[in-house]
Amino acid sequence: MAQLNAQEFTDLITRLVEQLGLAQFHAKLMKANALVSRKRPADASALATQLYQLSAGLRRQHAARYAVEMLWQEMLSSKMDEEHSATVEALAEGVNACLSERLEVVPDKRSDLLAALSAYYRALAASSGEETAYLEMLLRASTSVAQFLRQHKDELSAAVEESVAATDEETEG
Repeated sequence: MAQLNAQEFTDLITRLVEQLGLAQFHAKLMKANALVSRKRPADASALATQLYQLSAGLRRQHAARYAVEMLWQEMLSSKMDEEHSATVEALAEGVNACLSERLEVVPDKRSDLLAALSAYYRALAASSGEETAYLEMLLRASTSVAQFLRQHKDELSAAVEESVAATDEETEG
């Protein structure tokens, strides 16, 4: 799993708060013993800062890490049916085919990796939105792939825009 920086982690918590609401998200974290204080933070950003420190950005084995990961997965699974989930899994295999045994990007397969990541990104974005798809990809990526994703984020967004435009043309035509 890649390491999220503070801004990416804040974006992830913001997505969860948008989905669940601050009060419900905080209650679920309390129930999971993920927080040390019962006082509810004023906003998603303050909660993200607290959770980032407790979980070291999801690197530390802590109840906050497990609660955030569980709630994130629940949110994603609520947006995907089994068929879509199977499609996403198949596309992930295309990404993995471009990696070495140590989960590093194979230099000769960089263009193949970008194509595979674009397809994977489009499939995730179709059900959960672009920013959520990007964060999910970062969460599941090896360090090498996460670095590659960060370097090519604009190209991934462009691929989604092209896909949407092509779908719109098919619908109109």
